[in-house]
Amino acid sequence: MLKRKAIIAGALTAVVLAGCGMNNNDMNETAQRNRDLSQPTKVNDSNYGENGRTTEPGIDLTRTRTENQNREQSPRMRVADKAAEKITAIPEVETANVIVTDNNAYVAARMDNGNGELTRDIEEKIADQVRSVDQDIDNVYVSVNPDFYDRMTGYTEDIRGGQPAEGFFDEFNEAVRRIFPTQR
Repeated sequence: MLKRKAIIAGALTAVVLAGCGMNNNDMNETAQRNRDLSQPTKVNDSNYGENGRTTEPGIDLTRTRTENQNREQSPRMRVADKAAEKITAIPEVETANVIVTDNNAYVAARMDNGNGELTRDIEEKIADQVRSVDQDIDNVYVSVNPDFYDRMTGYTEDIRGGQPAEGFFDEFNEAVRRIFPTQR
């Protein structure tokens, strides 16, 4: 009786394993049928990541994984020189600094209209000039506060000088919160 149970258990195991093997074959055949055979399969493609870049933005093959992760997490700030040039073309504006973070542009302007006043009309002209350069900008925040202008000049110089934004990002955010309290 014990021999008979062992034989039945062995036979059932063989049937189950054979079924699994058949199932894997079917899956491989299905995968082969669904694959576009007109396109080459790239394995260890030497052209992948040409010039140290992959096709994924933000990932650089010449950097380690940790460097890429830190780079992706670091604050993104950039100086928008073209926007600043367009703003200074407005007759009422003497000079301006523009820093972009995400989809927000922060403009520190020095006015040339005698009293240094920022009217709603001039503010709209400035916002239009910024958006004409970068359509991804959702919000434009403009200030003529002299302290903010000086700080923005310093941040602009730091960014151009290659300083990592991590070093002053918190300070920048605090200045923005003080000047534009309802902004965030």
